[in-house]
Amino acid sequence: MNRAEFLNELGKRLKYIPKEDREDAIEYYTELMSDMGLTDTEDVTVKLGSARDVAKQILDECKEKHVNAYEEKKTVKGHATVVWLSILGVLSLPLSLPLAITVLAIAFALIVVIISVFIAFAATAAALVIAGIASLIFGWFAAGLAQKAVILGMGLCSLAIGLLLGYGLVCLVRAVFGKVFSRGNKKTEEAE
Repeated sequence: MNRAEFLNELGKRLKYIPKEDREDAIEYYTELMSDMGLTDTEDVTVKLGSARDVAKQILDECKEKHVNAYEEKKTVKGHATVVWLSILGVLSLPLSLPLAITVLAIAFALIVVIISVFIAFAATAAALVIAGIASLIFGWFAAGLAQKAVILGMGLCSLAIGLLLGYGLVCLVRAVFGKVFSRGNKKTEEAE
């Protein structure tokens, strides 16, 4: 295989690598053959090996070169990203810290309000039940029959409203916290 055939075959076998790498390889082997004093008609495979073996070696070197370059670029880019995110985090601290505290304070306030509403409903239900029982007990001591009827009626109404309010509160607590606890139980059972 003469010089022209060798370089032509080498170019065909290197067609899938980047153009500049292919041109560098062809130029390198052209100069190498000139430096070795190989003529255009002389068989170059005797001193260089087959075009297939040379192309395989070039492909391996090219692949290694590009993989190393990619890894280096990725590492540098990764470090730069971490540095920039750290700088951004420090610089945003005067704004993000008060916002985080505000969000936590609002969440805490909502929890306190929800608990307060439950306590208010429970206290109202208890007060109505106690007022109803007290009206029934002390209603008999009222002066007239009309007053007794009114007091007893109001006592029964407040007792009924208090019991309904208490029952509604119990159902609401079961509905809200029952789902939370049942999810926790399911997760615990799945984990076991």
